[in-house]
Amino acid sequence: MKNRKRILLLILIVVLLFGMTSCSGEVYESPIDDSSFVGIKILGWFTYYASNLFGLLGDTYLYWLGLLIMTLVIRTLGWPIYAKTNDMTIKMQIAQPEINKVQEKYRNKKDQASQQRMQMETMEIYKKYKINLLGCFMPLLQMPIFIAMYQIVRRFPIDDAFFTNGEHTINYQFLWTDLGSENWVTNLPLALVVAVLMFLSQYLVQKRSEANQKHSGSSNPKTQQSQKTMKYFMYFMVIMMFYIATTNAGIAFYWIIGTAYQILQGYVSHRGIDKKREKFRSKI
Repeated sequence: MKNRKRILLLILIVVLLFGMTSCSGEVYESPIDDSSFVGIKILGWFTYYASNLFGLLGDTYLYWLGLLIMTLVIRTLGWPIYAKTNDMTIKMQIAQPEINKVQEKYRNKKDQASQQRMQMETMEIYKKYKINLLGCFMPLLQMPIFIAMYQIVRRFPIDDAFFTNGEHTINYQFLWTDLGSENWVTNLPLALVVAVLMFLSQYLVQKRSEANQKHSGSSNPKTQQSQKTMKYFMYFMVIMMFYIATTNAGIAFYWIIGTAYQILQGYVSHRGIDKKREKFRSKI
């Protein structure tokens, strides 16, 4: 069941990534206007006002500053969802030895009655440790926001007149490149940074997952196979995001900020994981 959910999540992410590239010829090459989705317009207005620090910079509008603030704010607002998901993962690790015993108990019993009893006993364990399986899908709640942010980054530089009304000029320069650039040569350095940070993020997640599995005693052939699958997916994600980053400098900059923030989230959450584990155990 756990592996199935992982596979479904991987498929969803792959579909989203391919969707981001495949429909660029229709949606992502059109400017934002009154007919655009309301969430996109809200994020667009926030990015516009944040680009001059909400009036503090006068007539100076820096696109990279707007992207930076927007990404940090959205990621911070999504932290509670990340924390809840992390707590559920810790509870699953604590409960895993008991779940393994139930699965081993019914390993050779394939009749319907035995399978039903196994499911009932497993659900009792979930209830004992206060594990809500719907929590597995909590990260998906952020997907519409992330898709809207992606559209903002791709579409905002095409025609910013919707926000500026022709009264202001937005500076898209950042270091050596233009954050609206689609030139892969000038975007290559940023894309390489995206690939390195993405690889580091996935590598740290994998290492923590392996450490947690050893702690919970859930190492078995299925788990090892799942780890191999995740490793291959990690390489695929790095290559895919590197390629997309070369097509748009703004996307590369946005992913650099987001991935760096994600690494920070992982560090902060992992640092107190032992205390949380003991806290959850004491409540059982």
